[in-house]
Amino acid sequence: MKNIKINKQQAVTSIFILFCLAGYVFFPANGYFQYKFVALIFLVALPFLYNNLFLKKENILKNILIGDWKKNLLYLMIGLFCSFLIMAILFKYTDIGNHYLLSILVKTDFKQFLLYEFTGVAFTVTMYELFFRGFVMFYFSTFLGKWAIVIQFLFFIVLMLFLNLPYWFYVTYLVFNPFAGWIAYKSNSLSYSFFGQLFFIIIIDSTFIALTVK
Repeated sequence: MKNIKINKQQAVTSIFILFCLAGYVFFPANGYFQYKFVALIFLVALPFLYNNLFLKKENILKNILIGDWKKNLLYLMIGLFCSFLIMAILFKYTDIGNHYLLSILVKTDFKQFLLYEFTGVAFTVTMYELFFRGFVMFYFSTFLGKWAIVIQFLFFIVLMLFLNLPYWFYVTYLVFNPFAGWIAYKSNSLSYSFFGQLFFIIIIDSTFIALTVK
């Protein structure tokens, strides 16, 4: 009976995760602030309520920890190294360099670049960390262990399929996602995966600008 109950909970939770992803993508919104509000509702507020009211687990925000910073920084550096290596291979052997998207304003105005990275990108990274690692991965890790890293990555793939955009729109998030999961799992913290992903995207964006803007 216990296994049946757990399996039912996992199935219902998986459906709820898909509902949140679909709501995030398809809920009608118009304008920058409405899109951000929708993200907060479906990627933070609803998972927070579901986690506390139905799963009755510890607060998903509890994983903003420092822990053993020396060991966790090592995980972060390994994840960053692998991510940068993959991006270098993609830039060299694919046409991503011709498609990687940044607005002209962001490319040519440093203030706009900082605003874009530390508001738009940082907001998206925060939403993804709280949802895919804080909610999805740490839930599944309680009974799947490290395989929860793969589960959160698969749900991220589902989100990308829902968005139905060319891969270069989200390639930095896609590349770093499994490493963010690994870093968060090993460190038991969202802090290292958050700062790692934000740093990774800022460096990739900066490198792209340096290579393309004359």
